[in-house]
Amino acid sequence: MRPPKSPPPLPPARIWVLLASEASTAVIFRRGPSRWTRLYLWNTRTDEITPGSWFEGQLYEAMSDLSPDGEHLLYFARNESLGRQRAAKVRFGVDRFDTWTALCRPPWVKAVGLWRVSGGFTGGGVFDKNRTVWLYNIYSSAETPIQPGGFTVRLGKAESQPPILLASMQRSGWQGIQPSASSSVGDSLPLTLHKGALELRLSKFEYKVHKTYLWHKPQPAPGLEGASWADIDQQGRLVYARAGKLLAVTAGHEVELADLNPDQPLKRAGQNAQETSR
Repeated sequence: MRPPKSPPPLPPARIWVLLASEASTAVIFRRGPSRWTRLYLWNTRTDEITPGSWFEGQLYEAMSDLSPDGEHLLYFARNESLGRQRAAKVRFGVDRFDTWTALCRPPWVKAVGLWRVSGGFTGGGVFDKNRTVWLYNIYSSAETPIQPGGFTVRLGKAESQPPILLASMQRSGWQGIQPSASSSVGDSLPLTLHKGALELRLSKFEYKVHKTYLWHKPQPAPGLEGASWADIDQQGRLVYARAGKLLAVTAGHEVELADLNPDQPLKRAGQNAQETSR
């Protein structure tokens, strides 16, 4: 009798990171399996990483932003499941609630501010200050099931603001970003950005945004080929993600900070990931 076949290996987790511009704080988006994302809070000074909420659905990191002090995250989310729709009807009295913008305290997704989006990719937003947010492409008719206390909320993208991803990167020190009339990153491409010796080339092919990172120093940076994300952190280190691992260059050598591949979601009966606070 043949032994049972081992399950095929899971593809590596996909990682993107938002760095706070005024604190040694970052939020890690770890996606995988495809409809699951987990948030982590990363102290870039000590490299302590705190795991947070699992989210069932899609969290769009390119349409999300971290406050300068790192205390709040503004994110755009989608979940079209019947369970989500039933929960929304009970809680908010609406028949459909599949896309929304939320304000939370990372690494937890529980909303302290919530705006219903009519559909499509028309949500998300950026921080103007620690307690001031711009909600992109949401106007005065937007429904606000949860009004955030202590925040100033401005509706509609300002003409001088670049798309959300680029606005967030610009605040953390990336240069080469220009104002755009569109809220879509794709409409601003191709684009070449710089932060210190790190270069990011963004291009678009068949509706997908492609990223290529280059290092402009005499000593080559290990491991940037195939990186899903790279940046210069608040400590001045080159940090990046590749194949589900978070890495840093220290004294010219690649150091693994965390392997997020083994971290997998455990879906509990009756638990809706968006509604959990922990």
